[in-house]
Amino acid sequence: MTRDPQRWIPGVVIWRRSAPVAAATPETRDRVVDLLRVASLTIVVLGHALMAVVVWQRDTPRMTNLLAEIPELKIATWALQIMPVFFAAGAISNRGSLAGARRRGEPWRAWVWHRERRLVRPLFVYLAVWVPLVLALNAILPDAAAPLGKLSTQLLWFLGVYILVIMTTSWQLGLARHGLVGALWLLVPIAVVDLARFHIDDGIAVANFLIVWFMTAALGLAVRDEVDKGVAARRRLLWIAIATVAVNVVLVQSFPYPLSMVGLPGEPISNMAPPTLALALHSVVLVCVVGWAWPHLRRWCDRPRAWHAVVAGGGVAMTLYLWHLTALVLVTVVEHELDLDRGPVGPWRFWPATVAHLVVFLAVTVVLVALMAPFEHLPIPWLEPPPPRAGTALGWSVVAGVGALGTGLGLLALAATGMGGFPFGRVTSYAAVPLTPALGLIVFLVGVLVTRAGGRREPPPASADTMRT
Repeated sequence: MTRDPQRWIPGVVIWRRSAPVAAATPETRDRVVDLLRVASLTIVVLGHALMAVVVWQRDTPRMTNLLAEIPELKIATWALQIMPVFFAAGAISNRGSLAGARRRGEPWRAWVWHRERRLVRPLFVYLAVWVPLVLALNAILPDAAAPLGKLSTQLLWFLGVYILVIMTTSWQLGLARHGLVGALWLLVPIAVVDLARFHIDDGIAVANFLIVWFMTAALGLAVRDEVDKGVAARRRLLWIAIATVAVNVVLVQSFPYPLSMVGLPGEPISNMAPPTLALALHSVVLVCVVGWAWPHLRRWCDRPRAWHAVVAGGGVAMTLYLWHLTALVLVTVVEHELDLDRGPVGPWRFWPATVAHLVVFLAVTVVLVALMAPFEHLPIPWLEPPPPRAGTALGWSVVAGVGALGTGLGLLALAATGMGGFPFGRVTSYAAVPLTPALGLIVFLVGVLVTRAGGRREPPPASADTMRT
């Protein structure tokens, strides 16, 4: 028997294994939601590969950003800052999943644990690799350990906030029932938080981590409902987007909001961390434009090969998000060791080197994703659903809610501190709260365990025969 060599090529393996899943997709599935999630994460990955610039000072890397070096490119972030689309699409997916759980009689607490478990399962493997790696870097390359350790958990803010968005899905549904107005009124508290941030205390801004992304999620639900109302409703979404762009231009010109919709070194504040009113308006623009384009995106997804690509990407999306910065670190370090750095922005060799850098990065990312993707789907025995537990629905729902909150906050703390100085060697003060990498990790782990404990399903009712025995 001869083996097909293509079966062992990483990208080919992912493509082939996704084929039967794509072919078996039911007609009722809202395929555009999957497309939006995959496309948004892919744009994030490519953006990081292009924008991240490392300048080495001897053996110490200094992280900068292409947008900071070429300020004229900042306006591009008004199209490329795509994370609001993911939160909107995620909310639509959460609504469908919660509706299905309710039809099956599954309690909210079990549903929350199910959604959280799917997110944190690949994260345990990621942390199991990076924690000892950072400890080794601390001992071998202490100068490089801090910036690389910071990079290792920088993107976990997304998972932390998204878990908080998941647990508040029922509230988003309540707002979405009032249409676009139900979501857009949240722009008022977002603006109030910004005013307090600028005039009272900068620490107040952390409230917008939840309010902005909660609004984006609720807006995604409202916009999806508008899509089904016909051409006039979709055209209204486009006009809302155009008007919001005009408002945002005035806001950026007249108030202390940066032009860039991503955080850049050297700027006094970031529109992203914590999110600002400018980013909230940017979210309105993107989500409304997506709603206007929904029928066109749906027709594209109906193409067999296009849908196959979406399914292949969706099957490894979380792995890609978690591991692409690791691939970027590996490529950057090897380039430095081989004296093939992209170097500072400006000299003629930077742009050819950037093309080569991107090609190598994509190749390494494909291999790394192929190696790590199985962990996104393989069960972790102690993490899987525990046996049913009796108890009041309210009591265990509170337990699951507290656990999900802890999980989200732990991930936000890890994102703020990075892994440099792990476990307690580096203290980061965020919103006047002293944080260490180990503290964030402990809060995260406890949160997962508490959510698991509260998410146990109710045992089935005893039958009459059982009761007689």
